[in-house]
Amino acid sequence: MARLTTPSTFRPLRALAAALLVLAALPATAQDGPRLSASAFATLGWAQSDSAIAYQGIADGGTVRRDSVFGAQLDAQFSPRWSATVQARLAPSQQHESAWDLRASWAFLAWRPDNDWLLRLGKVRVPLYLRSENLDVGQTYDEVRLPAELYTLAPANDFTGANLARSWGLDQGELTLEAYFGRNRLTKRFWLRTGLPPQLPAGPLYREVETTVQGLVATWRAPRATARVGIHHARTEQADGSRQFLVRPTWAPLGPGVGYWQTGSQLPGPGVENLDHISNLLLMAGGELHLGGGWRVASELGRVLQRDTEMGLDAAGGYLSLYRSIGRFTPYASVAAIRTLGAGRRWSRELDGTIVPGVVPGAELLNASMRVSADTLPIYDQRSLALGSSYALDTNSKLKLEWQHVRARRSSMFDLPAGEPIDRRRGLNVWSASVDVVF
Repeated sequence: MARLTTPSTFRPLRALAAALLVLAALPATAQDGPRLSASAFATLGWAQSDSAIAYQGIADGGTVRRDSVFGAQLDAQFSPRWSATVQARLAPSQQHESAWDLRASWAFLAWRPDNDWLLRLGKVRVPLYLRSENLDVGQTYDEVRLPAELYTLAPANDFTGANLARSWGLDQGELTLEAYFGRNRLTKRFWLRTGLPPQLPAGPLYREVETTVQGLVATWRAPRATARVGIHHARTEQADGSRQFLVRPTWAPLGPGVGYWQTGSQLPGPGVENLDHISNLLLMAGGELHLGGGWRVASELGRVLQRDTEMGLDAAGGYLSLYRSIGRFTPYASVAAIRTLGAGRRWSRELDGTIVPGVVPGAELLNASMRVSADTLPIYDQRSLALGSSYALDTNSKLKLEWQHVRARRSSMFDLPAGEPIDRRRGLNVWSASVDVVF
C-alpha cells in the first residue's frame, strides 16, 4: 500500500509557509496589506512498456507513478521590493518504492531593489535547463515527459541558498545573468541485481548525499526565441560523513592466473583508495526557436565532467525536438541520446565480466562485491525516439499521448534482474498518456 511521507528537507521550510498563511489571514488594505495569490497544478499520467524489465519504473504492467504529480503555490507581495513564494509538491517518493512524498520545490524570500536586480534566499530551482523553473508543471510544455537522456545529468534540481540575478532590457529581448550558491540533501537510487545479502539485499538501494552547488548562467529571452548557457559545479559528500567514494578498483591476485577487482577496504586485497567527496563540472547549453507557421524547434546539450573518481558520472547527453501547432493539437518528434565518455565504461565491463571460480574460498562474496560495484556505477549508452502530441482542452489543461522507442547497449535506467548482464543490446517501447492542468 502506498503511504505518504514528509521528508526532513521539507521541515526547515515550514516556517516560511506558516508566515505566509498568517499573512493571508490578516486584513489587508490597498496601501499596506500583502497581495496574496494562489495556484495549483497536477499531472495524472499512465505509462506502460512492452518489457518485463522496468525502465525508469515503467514495465509491461503499467504505472501511474512515473509521471503523476500534484502541487500548489502561494505567492505573497509584501511591497514593490519584497515578496515570497512557497510551492509544495506531492509526488512518488525518492526514498521508497511505494510511498508518496510531500516536498517543497520552492520556498524563498525575494528582494528586488529595482527592475534589473533580483535576490532570492531560500529553496530555489537550479537554473539548469530551459524548463527548470516549471519542471513539475506539465501543462507548460507539450511532451509527456522531458528527455531523461539529458535530465538525468543534473546532480540536483533545487538547492537551499542564494540566487542573484541581473537583467538587461535590450532592443530584441532581455538578457539575464544569474549566480547561485547553496546546498541540498539528495537520495540517490540504485538497483542491485543480486546485492550482498543480508547487508545489501537485491533490489532498490537508497543512499543519502549532501551536495553543494554553485554556478553562473546566462539566459536570453526574446518574443520568438529563448537561449540558456551555464557552467555549474557540484561537490558531493556522503550524508553520514563516511569516506565511501571509490576512486577505482584494485586488482587483487588470489592465485596463479586468478584474481578479482577489490572495491572495498573490508574485502581481501592490497587495499583501495577512497575519498570523502567528489566534484563534478556540468556544462549546459540550449535554446528554443519559433520558426513561423506553427513550427518550433528546441534542443539542449549537457556535459558532465568527473574530476576525482573513475567510478562517477562522466557523460554527455542531449535532445532535439520539433513541434508543429495545428489548432489545439501540437504534435512533436524528439530524438535524444546519452553516452558515458569516461573510464566508467571500462570498469563496467571489468566488474561485470570478471568471475572468480567457485573453487576459490569466498568466491560467491567476491563476485557479488564486483556486481554491486557495477550496479552502483552510473553508466549509459542509450538513445531514444519519441512521437507524440498534446491537445489543449482549454487554456489551463492539456491531454497528451506519446510513443517512445528506446535502444540501449548499457543503461542505469533499467532495473535488471539477477543474472542479466549490464552490457547487452536492449530495445523497448513505452506508451504514455497524461492529463495536465493548472488552476
